[in-house]
Amino acid sequence: MNRRATRGLIVQTLYHMEVGISEKEDAVFNMEAFVDHLKEKALSTSEINLSEAVIEEAFTMDDYYLRAVDGVMANLEEIDQLIVDHIEGWSINRLNKVDKAILRLAVYEMMHDVADVKIIINEAIELTKNFTDTGDKKSPSFNNKLLDKISQKLQKK
Repeated sequence: MNRRATRGLIVQTLYHMEVGISEKEDAVFNMEAFVDHLKEKALSTSEINLSEAVIEEAFTMDDYYLRAVDGVMANLEEIDQLIVDHIEGWSINRLNKVDKAILRLAVYEMMHDVADVKIIINEAIELTKNFTDTGDKKSPSFNNKLLDKISQKLQKK
C-alpha cells in the first residue's frame, strides 16, 4: 500500500481512538479488516484487469501503519503541546477531531524525520482536503499555516 493510503488509514485509526469508538487494538483490527474487505472485493471484481499480485500489494498494509499509530500515541503529550504552542486564535479542544488526527500524524512525522517536511505538510493538506474541507479551503489553509509554524520550531531544535 502506498504511503498516502497508509496515512489515510492512520488518520482514521487515530480518529476512532480519539472519539472513543475503539481502543487501539480494536481500531487497528477494524482497519485491517476493512483493508482485507477491500482487497477481497478488488480480487472478485471482474471489471478490474489487474493481476492478483498487484492487487495484493496495493491492499497490504506495511509496518509503517503500526509504527506511526504507536508513535503518535507514545508521543501524544509532546505532539499536542507543540500544537497548543503554535495554534493562534483557537484551542486544540476546538479542533475538528479528524483535523486533530491529521495534525498529530504530521507532527509525529516531522519529529521523527519520516520524510522531507514539505512532503509531510503536503500530505497532511491533501488528507485535510479529502477528509474535512467543506469547499471554503479554510481547513487546509489553517492546517498548512499551523504545520509550517511547527516545522520551523522543530527545525530550530
